[in-house]
Amino acid sequence: MRRFMDRLRSLVGNRSRDDEQADGEALEGSTQALLALIPAATVVVDGDDEVVRSSPDAYRLGIVSNDEISNPRIIEAIAQVRRSGGRRSFNLVTRTPTEFALDAAAESRESDDWDISQAQAVSRRNWLKVTLGRIDQSLVVVLIDDVSDSVRFVRTRDAFMTNVSEQMLKPVQALEELAAQLKTTSHLEGDDPELLRSHLRSVSKDASSVQRYSAYLGHVLKDLLLLIRAQERIKPSRENVLDVAEQIRAVVRDEQDRADQAHVTLRWRCDQPLTIHGDGQQIRVALAKLVENAVSYSSSGSTVSLVAQPSKDGRYGIIRVVDHGRGISKADQGRIFERFYRADNQNEETAVGIGLGLAIVKHVALTHHGSVTVWSAPGEGSTFTLMLPLAQGPVAGQDGDNPND
Repeated sequence: MRRFMDRLRSLVGNRSRDDEQADGEALEGSTQALLALIPAATVVVDGDDEVVRSSPDAYRLGIVSNDEISNPRIIEAIAQVRRSGGRRSFNLVTRTPTEFALDAAAESRESDDWDISQAQAVSRRNWLKVTLGRIDQSLVVVLIDDVSDSVRFVRTRDAFMTNVSEQMLKPVQALEELAAQLKTTSHLEGDDPELLRSHLRSVSKDASSVQRYSAYLGHVLKDLLLLIRAQERIKPSRENVLDVAEQIRAVVRDEQDRADQAHVTLRWRCDQPLTIHGDGQQIRVALAKLVENAVSYSSSGSTVSLVAQPSKDGRYGIIRVVDHGRGISKADQGRIFERFYRADNQNEETAVGIGLGLAIVKHVALTHHGSVTVWSAPGEGSTFTLMLPLAQGPVAGQDGDNPND
């Protein structure tokens, strides 16, 4: 890093005052080329604290907004570096601005009744290593190394171990109680038949508890494994091009029995061909979680709809899952995408859930470089909007071939 800073200084060190006053227009070509080569996101700030160059990722990571540094800690560090020289390095946690998701959601609204200002979008935390250095009397460069993927993996792994350990306590306790009951049974063979029947009923009850907790634990393990898989970002390739209509059709087919049992009608529509890059299993799981929730919270005789369409700018595939059920309170909407969070609007069917479904949806969306939003009002129903980038043109590294040809 020090060598990089020295190289930048050598490139700009011979500039005249006339050169310096052109900071806001363009950096020297060799400096631009060097900055473009490094993998970290970069921001260059001039003597008036105006951004004269910024990587697109700096906006996504919440460092730059409206062509200005938006993070107070980085603003302070720039001032320190400008006063005393040298360099500063520190760790920083930011959040991806929600407008990146809401812009796409706004384009997908089906009618004026859907108020985008009331939608809740997921916002991913970013773990960053930031280094700043002064490269001449006015210019300061900010290097941003995004280490979020490795941090998320470690945090999810640790959460997996903790949650599995906690969830195993109930089935283990139930097994201990069942074993104790079975041990007692052997001493009752010659006793009162009514007492024996009563004891066998207790054994049956404990066996049912073991069965129920085992199924619950299996559900927890399955969802946690899905959550771990949804941490690694999808890289576009010819092999992972998916047809959106096929994914929706498969989910509707798999969820039809659940809907029939609840006397809920499932409908879906995808009027235009839409293709995305992704993991088919993850996409289907995310959609299935949304459909399962929609059916579970809908009343008998109602309809759950899946509608897919492109965004107006053609960049995103928009998939909405719409129900007319009990809805979600404003207070809960800000937390429903958290792991293991359970809202207050549970019914007999949903009370057995573990609170991982929407967390999985969130991470699948973010892993696929997209997002998910929710609009809901108590008594009016909910609309979950999944936004995924559409496959566009040739895939890099694939000899220029278009996977859609």
